[in-house]
Amino acid sequence: MIATAVLLLVILFKLLGDWSFPDTSWPLEKGEKVKMEANQPLVQKFTASRDGLERIKILFANSAIGDGGKLEMKIYDETCSQLTRESTLNVTSISSGNTTDFTFSRIPDSKDQAFCLNLAYKPQKGTKSASIFILDNPSPQSQYFRLNGQERPGQSISMRPAYQNASGWQNIIELDQRISQYKPWLLKGPYLLVIVFLFVIFAISAVILLITW
Repeated sequence: MIATAVLLLVILFKLLGDWSFPDTSWPLEKGEKVKMEANQPLVQKFTASRDGLERIKILFANSAIGDGGKLEMKIYDETCSQLTRESTLNVTSISSGNTTDFTFSRIPDSKDQAFCLNLAYKPQKGTKSASIFILDNPSPQSQYFRLNGQERPGQSISMRPAYQNASGWQNIIELDQRISQYKPWLLKGPYLLVIVFLFVIFAISAVILLITW
């Protein structure tokens, strides 16, 4: 049972290690609904605000895509010529109720770098198109946006980059710091670590007692 408890702790640490922190300065909300022409990528150039770019959330609109298809995201350097990362999702339906997450391996030195995001919908059959929300976005992080071959100055897709620290322990520290803004002093810093440690010990002991009782 001790091995089981250790395994659970390893899984928990792995989940925290994969945690990413969204950049809330990017608006992620419904705006103008537009169609993405099939197999014609939209282009969104943006600047990363910190190291560790690892995920991009996009808010799609309700889309009638028939037999489904693929959403393909490719991230290039600022010249839009050298492929850096890519992520592909197979979809049978697209709704505006939830964001769609595109994840990829962490880019460690992404801070202040410009990236060129290409997003395309490739239908399984026919010429069905996907719909997406676009917003007015004067932020300097949003550098350039082109949809269906047309540039849209001052606008961007409804997206939000997310970043991951170099280690799971750094993720835990940042998560604690963010939560600490809303916690009493007893649940901060070393006090919280002591409480978590005691809770883990209690949980392991309880499991062992139940098994051996």
